[in-house]
Amino acid sequence: MLEDVEESVTVEVVEGGDAFVAAVHGDVDVDNFRRVREVLFTCLNRGAPALVVDLDDVGFFGSMGIAVLVEARQRADVLDVGFAVVAGRRAVARPIRVADMEELLGLHRTLDEALAAVRGGGSDGFSWWSS
Repeated sequence: MLEDVEESVTVEVVEGGDAFVAAVHGDVDVDNFRRVREVLFTCLNRGAPALVVDLDDVGFFGSMGIAVLVEARQRADVLDVGFAVVAGRRAVARPIRVADMEELLGLHRTLDEALAAVRGGGSDGFSWWSS
């Protein structure tokens, strides 16, 4: 387990056999998005078979957070690594939805749904926002 801390954000990474889970805690904003990016790219560059970014404990999620997720998703695609995002809280899901990034980011309500998706057994996961 790795833990990286910067003032208002903590990213805890749990390395499982078939997926890494990066759980972000705190606020993701212009002051600390680089730290989140660094941790996500470290996971991808270390050979994660799949990466799930769990944002369920994020209080504020701005446009820089979305940009980091898009960049990480692009890197995951280049490396042929499964990628999904957990965003069950409105404070995180809403900005992603407004930016129309649900499908691209593989957005899911729960960690179990996201893990199932990166393991090949889940649904798209983002459709629950459209109604």
